[in-house]
Amino acid sequence: MLAAIVLVGSFAAATPASSDGSTYVSVASLAGPTRADRVVVSRVGIDVPIRNGVLNAPIAEHVAYRYPGTSWPGGHSNMYLYGHARVGTFLNLWNMRVGDIVQVHLVTGAWVRYRVTIVRRVPWNDGRWTLLTSAERLTLQTCTSWYTTADKFVVVAVPVA
Repeated sequence: MLAAIVLVGSFAAATPASSDGSTYVSVASLAGPTRADRVVVSRVGIDVPIRNGVLNAPIAEHVAYRYPGTSWPGGHSNMYLYGHARVGTFLNLWNMRVGDIVQVHLVTGAWVRYRVTIVRRVPWNDGRWTLLTSAERLTLQTCTSWYTTADKFVVVAVPVA
């Protein structure tokens, strides 16, 4: 759906289009739903695709969204993913523990592993978790209720060497 496409961060990658070295960016590469990126937490049964989030837009179930402007693995900053607290999405974040392994499977075929360091309930308006950081990390977030002012549940993980 072309109308919903919003460029945020450095999501799209240019791809060689011809032998003269010129490049193009495929509209499909911007649309999120065609990407194969996934977030996987085997211990708690999370395995969902990652899509680029759009501010003030409704979110679907069974999808994790990357908060606009946050990093991707290897970007040396905070990758912030959010999703519904529903079965098949992020409900099982509530069962995560420090030390759990979170994997991000990239469209390139690479797997990036993170180890959980923080599991915390935070106020609904605590936006510091979305901020860029000086070191790479992954932040996962879901809600604790359907009320917009209900606390959020946040899990932070750092790369595993």
